[in-house]
Amino acid sequence: MLRNSHSRPQFPRRRREGGVVAIIVALSIFVLVGFGALVLDLGHLFVNKTELQNAADSCALAAANQLVCDPDVGPCPAAFLEDAVAAGSFVASRNTNDFQKRAVSIGRNDIRFHTAIGPNSSYLSIDEGALPGSKFAMCVARSAPIRTWLMQVRQAIAPTTVEARAVATLAPGQTACAVSPVGVCSLNATPPSYGYSVGQWITSNFNSGAGGDELAGNFRWVDFTPNSGGTNEVRDQLLGNGSVCGVRVGDDVRESGVKQGAKSAWNTRFGIYQNGANAPTPATVAPDKTGYSYPSKNPGTVIGIGTSAYADYRLKQALHKPFTSNEYAPNGAAGNVGGNESTSAEHLTYGSERRLVAVPIVECGKSPATVKILSMACVLMLNPMSNGASGDIYLEWRGMADAANSPCRSAGIAGGTNGPLVPTLVQ
Repeated sequence: MLRNSHSRPQFPRRRREGGVVAIIVALSIFVLVGFGALVLDLGHLFVNKTELQNAADSCALAAANQLVCDPDVGPCPAAFLEDAVAAGSFVASRNTNDFQKRAVSIGRNDIRFHTAIGPNSSYLSIDEGALPGSKFAMCVARSAPIRTWLMQVRQAIAPTTVEARAVATLAPGQTACAVSPVGVCSLNATPPSYGYSVGQWITSNFNSGAGGDELAGNFRWVDFTPNSGGTNEVRDQLLGNGSVCGVRVGDDVRESGVKQGAKSAWNTRFGIYQNGANAPTPATVAPDKTGYSYPSKNPGTVIGIGTSAYADYRLKQALHKPFTSNEYAPNGAAGNVGGNESTSAEHLTYGSERRLVAVPIVECGKSPATVKILSMACVLMLNPMSNGASGDIYLEWRGMADAANSPCRSAGIAGGTNGPLVPTLVQ
């Protein structure tokens, strides 16, 4: 039998084809690993970016919350910007990045300020000469160099730094928290000022026998929750321990009656604390940055300040000047305030903005009577209440709480038109 000398087995061809497939599979794996590395590492960087954005947002909101200088009154003290930097950096440090492994640190020069929303290149740090009257705060959060995971193995991406920035300002809110439980009586029905002018002193007489309403005059206690509350609610709101949120123009409030327990709470804002085992202290209930008061005198006779106390109050804040009972004239409150008076060091350490407060404007009727909040105003608390049965107390009208230069601010939901100023992200 003859054999075909040219015939040969077929499996060598299969071996050659198998080698080609192996190369294709190897190349495919290389490409897939590359895409997987890109997805994982970009995701790693994206998570860091999100974490840093949270830190930048909270820093900007905290910093903007301190920008409450009214430049119409005079030059703004540099302390406003220093307070903004301190608040922004502190809040930023409460955030973490790199999957919550590293604390975020926003340095002094990465907190910047400007009088307008833009351009971003015009924002300056304090050391670069930012203006104390700035109304916008920018925070820049940066990560340490972040090593990629798989792309680093392929030597495609070097360690990368991620950055995030945010800009915030104070703008009218839809709702407000921490509004003082004191309602200013409208003098007429004409908005926006309702009969008042900036710098005007508003008087009420503290009198426990004044027909069931211990504040008889142009401002009264108010109860933001008519169906519950009372003395304890008013006291806690003055202390800052029980803020009512969600307050808005148009809400109903109830004028409260005698609130003897509110006196000592009111006086803590001046750094005056009652004795007692469970009584508040500067460390537990913050005073204002100054306790210096403008007692029962006619506004025009207050030496050195004309008819407005606000400009002088700002100077006293910068000095952290404490309250002293000998400032009181023999009339009115008669110096009988009692309690422990905070020192200048305590005002410096614990003090915050406690005497410039947003308050509702209401139509005052017989108490108790449910009335509407007509609008919101900004006032300065001028003097503490006496321990006696009567005594004049004063507020100074600082304009509407939604005005761009209002020195008052609150907390609440942003995006309103006539509520008190609240920190608002704008970029």
